[in-house]
Amino acid sequence: EVGQLHAAGRDPVTGGHAAYGLGFEAVADVRYRFLGAGAFGHGGVAGALGFADPRSGLAYGCTRRRCAFPGGPAPENERLVRAAHRAALAL
Repeated sequence: EVGQLHAAGRDPVTGGHAAYGLGFEAVADVRYRFLGAGAFGHGGVAGALGFADPRSGLAYGCTRRRCAFPGGPAPENERLVRAAHRAALAL
């Protein structure tokens, strides 16, 4: 249930698209469409990101020593998530 989409639409604060399950972002809907539809997690301050993708068995967590400039997701997360996802599927 945690990964099921429960609410989606325009974020009233950022103006961007937002999608949530039960307390977590629906990361496949918001950021990484190649993940399973039940993937859930959340981004954090300084570009940190953590999520789980039950379909592939991938759990991912990344924290940074410095804030991503000018803010938002850390730019390296896109490459790291894709590489980790490919490796999880190859097992």
